[in-house]
Amino acid sequence: MRRRHGVLALAVLSLLLLNLSWQEKPAATSDASQDGTNPQQAATVPSPPTQTDPLPSVVAASQTAAEAQPRSWRPLPEEAEAQLAGEIQQSDEPLDERLENLRNVEGQWPSEGESLTLLQGRYAQALTQLASDGEQLTLTERLAALTRLQDEWAVQYPDLAADLFNPDARLLQARQLWGDEELETLTRHFLPTPQADASLAFAGQRQQQLDQRTRYQQQLSELEQQLAASQGNMDSARWQQHREEVLGQWRRDFFAQEQAQR
Repeated sequence: MRRRHGVLALAVLSLLLLNLSWQEKPAATSDASQDGTNPQQAATVPSPPTQTDPLPSVVAASQTAAEAQPRSWRPLPEEAEAQLAGEIQQSDEPLDERLENLRNVEGQWPSEGESLTLLQGRYAQALTQLASDGEQLTLTERLAALTRLQDEWAVQYPDLAADLFNPDARLLQARQLWGDEELETLTRHFLPTPQADASLAFAGQRQQQLDQRTRYQQQLSELEQQLAASQGNMDSARWQQHREEVLGQWRRDFFAQEQAQR
């Protein structure tokens, strides 16, 4: 369980801090734009908005905060950043050992402060410890403990608050640690009521789509098996025609039934 929380914490933090990396490289972004290439499109695959996607206002606040607050980490040469990225992504070592490796790598470039990667790893370690300590607590108690941790880090690292501790990011961290079985409780704990209502409505629609897809695939597989068993002595052309007629009628009936149940 402890290993699982550590991996999840690192995964979510990597996503949350991605835009900080872009802020560190404005010149590269400008060059890419002149070439007609969007750097974010090159780094990520576009996906439908989810309840955890940051709102435009959150992104704007992030950029403003990054400009207004002194940076709480130190930049490193690209060679060092590449080594750190390799260390933090090693899934075959405990998180504590990965952090120690990070410190050793950073020690090769003496300077005050720590890299963003090491800071990220320390927060992942804090999340892992919180999840381990809270396994016997109620969900309400775990959420309160997570909120206290997030508040403490937001105060200590105000330049990261807009990216790492905005309501959407806080909710995503809770979901990564404890799953979506209590999604409504998690959502209403972290998000304002209007945003929580919209987020839960979207999640409900998404779940309906997933359930429909599951039913479709299951019933189609069963029907295909029945058709294969009923081929009998029919020649190939006749059986193919029969198969298409049966499948076509089944699809019309399936979607008509699904529509009637909404």
